[in-house]
Amino acid sequence: MNYSAGHIANFMLDKGDKEQRAISPMKLLKLVYMAYGWSLAVLDEKLFDETIYAWAHGPVVRSVYDEFKHFGKAPIDCFSTDFNLETFEITIPRVPASDTEVNVVLGKVWGVYKHFDAWALRGITHEAGSPWQSVYRPDARNIPIPDNLIKPYFKSKVRQYLDNADGTGSVRSARN
Repeated sequence: MNYSAGHIANFMLDKGDKEQRAISPMKLLKLVYMAYGWSLAVLDEKLFDETIYAWAHGPVVRSVYDEFKHFGKAPIDCFSTDFNLETFEITIPRVPASDTEVNVVLGKVWGVYKHFDAWALRGITHEAGSPWQSVYRPDARNIPIPDNLIKPYFKSKVRQYLDNADGTGSVRSARN
């Protein structure tokens, strides 16, 4: 895969826009993190090649944080952009429709987590045994959350999701 965290952020922002669901920076950070975890668990591939850090409010991809932090707690009303230094073009990175596997995984992540607000998603990332909880230390900054913690955790979350799914593809009383 050759995506940036901006590709994944834009997928979630597109979905939010289409469904008229507000997405704050904190919610977006958690959705991007969860998409990364699901990709490791389901596709056995990293969605993007950026470090995920354990910050006080949960997992953070620095590029997404930096791009959208000026929104504070307000809904994001734009998309992630890339700037090409050679052509001076600004583009909005998007996962192509032809990448069916990634689109299916991202769509599932959106479907499972879209109903949660930012603070509920923060709570999910802070659960006992979560990758964030395993590495976070309040006295340290920018601790990377390694893939070898993220992948097995999300494999169990995906299994939970599948165990709670009924025959129609919807989920019965699964928290996440």
